[in-house]
Amino acid sequence: MSDTGRIMAQGRGKAIAPRSLALALLAMLGAMQIGLWAFLGLPVALLLTGTAALAGLIWSLAVLPGWHGRISLTSWLIATLVAFAILLLGGEGRWFYATPDWQVRYAVLRDLTEQPWPFVYQHGEMLRAPLGIYLGPALLGKLWGFHAAEQALLLQNTLLLGMLLALGGDLFETARQRWIALGFFWGFSGMDVLGQWFAGGSLRLHLESWAGMQFSSHVTQAFWAPQHALAGWLLGLFYLLWREGRLPLAVLLSALPLTALLSPLALLGGVPFGVYAMFKDMRSLWRHGAVAMLAGLISLPTLLYLTTSSGALVSGVPHHVHLTGYPLFIVLEVGAYLLALWFTRPDPPFGRMTMLMTVALLLLVPFGQIGDSVDFTMRASIPALLILCLGMVRIVIASRRWPRGQQARGWILAAWLIGLATPGGEIWRALTWPASPEVSCGYPGVVPSGMQTYQAPRDRMSAVIRPAHPAVRKTVDPAPCWQAAWRDPISGQSSLLHPY
Repeated sequence: MSDTGRIMAQGRGKAIAPRSLALALLAMLGAMQIGLWAFLGLPVALLLTGTAALAGLIWSLAVLPGWHGRISLTSWLIATLVAFAILLLGGEGRWFYATPDWQVRYAVLRDLTEQPWPFVYQHGEMLRAPLGIYLGPALLGKLWGFHAAEQALLLQNTLLLGMLLALGGDLFETARQRWIALGFFWGFSGMDVLGQWFAGGSLRLHLESWAGMQFSSHVTQAFWAPQHALAGWLLGLFYLLWREGRLPLAVLLSALPLTALLSPLALLGGVPFGVYAMFKDMRSLWRHGAVAMLAGLISLPTLLYLTTSSGALVSGVPHHVHLTGYPLFIVLEVGAYLLALWFTRPDPPFGRMTMLMTVALLLLVPFGQIGDSVDFTMRASIPALLILCLGMVRIVIASRRWPRGQQARGWILAAWLIGLATPGGEIWRALTWPASPEVSCGYPGVVPSGMQTYQAPRDRMSAVIRPAHPAVRKTVDPAPCWQAAWRDPISGQSSLLHPY
């Protein structure tokens, strides 16, 4: 072999096909579905059948035409290191401060680790929550204890987020562009510091609750709710990769049901993009839809599980949306970015229809509610915010492509720089507030009254998935559930009780 041939061979050896990362992501999501079947106590024969079906799905997706792109091994390793640093700072593994949301998350993880599967609480309720990220770490915790489960959760989420960041880099041509995209992504936020100032709130605390509705920064999503972030970012990213001709339609369609066990609300925010992709690619829909139906069948127990007693969830138009505050919220959160899209019409990044859908979703989701508080707005907006963010990166990188591109670039950078206060504050608290103590209780100890979004009566479950003879959780939770006061970044108060 010539010297040139050896160099080319070495270069190829140091590259990873996007197909490998995308399929690894879907395989991990599919394994979570099988994990839920185990949690529900479904027969072993069904678990084996589901595992075989998942293997068939991955193989069917792998052999489809339409895969393109190349990711260097270095890019993937950097993405994984960045993912690890972000999640570590977010409190996973309890090396740094974690927000009070982790009081509930670690309690759920402890119950899944220490209780036999399946189990119910004393009044017959079962966990009914997006359990995807907890199931694998809990299984490891059954072998090596709860502390091992905590670290396994950090490792698992690092792998998931690292693959997503690496795939996102494949949308950009050069290393310089990928570095710009990575920095812009983690700094992306609304101008919450101005909203908090207008509302008279403290600029030293969490900045995103000022309007009674919330579009979360990417750092906030990773710190407070990584499972929702992973689902929403995956759907938004897979849509863009499909649109750019880098992965087959079936991959995007298969991802939709498989993300439900991470975040059903983020899934709802991704559905419009999946529906548009189907109509746009009607010629190949029959073939790709048939493959994606297998993902739907694998996810069917999850969908039955998550919709158990769903009528008890709060829904409708949330009381916190006021027409007087809504315009200011939109202006400060995404106004400058929408203005940049206006300057780049009629050919905005990722296409006119993509950005029309993105803008429409961001304008409408504050008027919907499923579950508690502003959860629907925060989670259903994740795919659209991801697409908006990467669209802004493309304008910043190639502003000369548009006659008014320089103006658009100026507005984007101004809003991004002001918005840095939000992720900056989250990181500052992670570095300066005490690391979070261990959560010694299960879910009933942290939230004694329970929450409808996390529990459902076993007898309301579909007979197809209802455990016949679950164990009854009899653990006595210590009081308090953690030995050091846990500070709340919204109120600034410290407490030995869950604040929400």
